[in-house]
Amino acid sequence: MTKARKATPDAKATASTAAVVLSTKGKAAAEAEAVSNFKAIGGSDSVRFNTLLLREVLGTAWYPNHEKGSELEQEDGRSARCAATAVAMRAFKPEDEIEAMIAAQAVAMHFGSMECFRRAMIHEQPADMSTKLRKDGANLARGMTDMLAALDRKRGKGPQVIRVERMVVQDGGQAVVGNVQTGAVAPPQVAKPAAIEQAMPAVTLDGLVERVAVPVEGEGRA
Repeated sequence: MTKARKATPDAKATASTAAVVLSTKGKAAAEAEAVSNFKAIGGSDSVRFNTLLLREVLGTAWYPNHEKGSELEQEDGRSARCAATAVAMRAFKPEDEIEAMIAAQAVAMHFGSMECFRRAMIHEQPADMSTKLRKDGANLARGMTDMLAALDRKRGKGPQVIRVERMVVQDGGQAVVGNVQTGAVAPPQVAKPAAIEQAMPAVTLDGLVERVAVPVEGEGRA
């Protein structure tokens, strides 16, 4: 019968070192994964910034208190809405902290507008309050589109406007004012009818008198 060998102190130290290395590698991989996941939301290499920004957006959403209930109520609970908020932030694909903050404002305005519309549809809600909630929701919805336009301008996708304050044309030069398109082909010239090109003859009162036959007294009588 073979006896099991006892582990030497060197073998124990090697095993302990390997366990520490594996634990360190696992922790580093988890941290790298967390940075990658949160950077897609906050656009920053700082996990603290991305986490804080996500928490601020989550604070603007309304969460129904359905800790217990049916399966549908549980699905529509806090965890599902938190995941939806993260997906909404990730959809903007922020490349830096500024774009992430603009995206956060847009998502917060979306939550606010939808909450206003939801409260306006409550059966017991007074008519004047429902009207005010609808107006507030519409204003927040327009604010969200403004945030989208600001994000496009930040990324250089918005309309480029060039404003000319002063223009000096030297002798012999020409200036074109208007919307000039590069490479545009001028439309073909359509020949006008000859009747439009011809000038109308001048007509005077004397000429009309000469052309009109004036009957002479006694003329044409038998």
